[in-house]
Amino acid sequence: MEETAYRQVVDEIFRQVDAAFETIDPDLAESLYSQGTLTIVFRETLRFILSPQAPTRQIWVAFKDRAWHFTADAATGAWMDDRGQGIELFKLIEDTTRAMTGETVKVARPHSTSHNAI
Repeated sequence: MEETAYRQVVDEIFRQVDAAFETIDPDLAESLYSQGTLTIVFRETLRFILSPQAPTRQIWVAFKDRAWHFTADAATGAWMDDRGQGIELFKLIEDTTRAMTGETVKVARPHSTSHNAI
């Protein structure tokens, strides 16, 4: 995938994640987009950081003492961890939010047609 197309896909993903937090009390969880990185701040202290990695066409996530690297599955468009653990990016965000806040967020999956070129 060309870098321009990759960036468009990541921008769409970050918009979808950001939109999922619009109705959450910002004291519990707040989504912040700055300089190409999306950060979800839980309870004003813990940072869940999503950053694009253009050279590898991945999205990297860091939270507490963990890190994940997600690659888009060409067949489904799902962003899966590259260690084969079956962790899907949006489910990780949803599950982490529930664990940290007790609130439920649902990240809308971007249209699969935008991922067909991956």
